[in-house]
Amino acid sequence: MKKLKLLYAEDECSTRKDQVIYLQSRYDFIIYEANDGLEALELYKKHTPDIVITDITMPRMTGLQLAREIRKISKHTKIIIATAHSEQEKLMEAFDSNVINYLIKPIDRKRLKDSIETAIATLSQAQEENNHFIFLNDSTKFDTLKCEYFVHNRYIKLPKSENRLLSFLCEHMNKKLSSYDIFIYIWDDIDKEYNADAVRTLVKKLRKKLPDGVLENIYGGHYRLVLA
Repeated sequence: MKKLKLLYAEDECSTRKDQVIYLQSRYDFIIYEANDGLEALELYKKHTPDIVITDITMPRMTGLQLAREIRKISKHTKIIIATAHSEQEKLMEAFDSNVINYLIKPIDRKRLKDSIETAIATLSQAQEENNHFIFLNDSTKFDTLKCEYFVHNRYIKLPKSENRLLSFLCEHMNKKLSSYDIFIYIWDDIDKEYNADAVRTLVKKLRKKLPDGVLENIYGGHYRLVLA
């Protein structure tokens, strides 16, 4: 099972360091630290952490703005907001960004632990629900049961041949497939003469609708869906 990734955004360095040391002593997380909201967003885009803990008040970008930007990218990241008593009126806006909990500063360790456990549990539940999805990146996935393609959780209707090609590639992800094998699977007609150009054209059309770099051309008329 892969390690979970956590991003801790807090401009008070000593506070952040104390909490990170506590988390490292209890969880086998990969932890990233940010001094402000903008740095946190840059780290989020680079590492796509599973859990984000963020203070509300930070330089350059507030925790609420950070939460909204994260939600534009992913609906699945678990966000926990840290706030001072004087900022509690802002929490309704935080829940608009679907945060899973909030922590009053100074942060109570038991409440922090409970929030982390809730995040882990809901991530595990989401993982079970997503077992039949192939994720091409954080915002793009293919449902192998229903043969449906989604971008930012929005269903994208593909032409039948492109949909069949994507299904075939997902079934054999990270494996090199010949143009001939693809042709036989897609057209499924023993009387139809093999046409490499038809396969190239179909691959080109599908590639335009996929994330950059996931559908590779391999010398000799082969193709591969590359997933990390």
